[in-house]
Amino acid sequence: MPEIETGIKNVDKIYHLIAYFTLSVTWLLSFYRKPILKYVIIICCILFGIIIEVSQQTLTTYRTGDYKDALANTAGIILGFIVFNQILKKITVNS
Repeated sequence: MPEIETGIKNVDKIYHLIAYFTLSVTWLLSFYRKPILKYVIIICCILFGIIIEVSQQTLTTYRTGDYKDALANTAGIILGFIVFNQILKKITVNS
């Protein structure tokens, strides 16, 4: 895939944030009727992001793991959790 120059340093961190935001919100919305699972989902998503980064560093020769990617993943998950809770508040208030 060709590289696209954006002029923004570390723009891939934004992609990580968006991807993990989407991942967490999708899972949270899938299980919103089981409130206790939301914490399990958040923890699993964070662990998944960390495991992927560590695996890239240790198991491949063509990929590199980056702690900044793991932080961007976690930021996306936390943002997703916040947005999900706001959506859930709107749903329960309007019901």
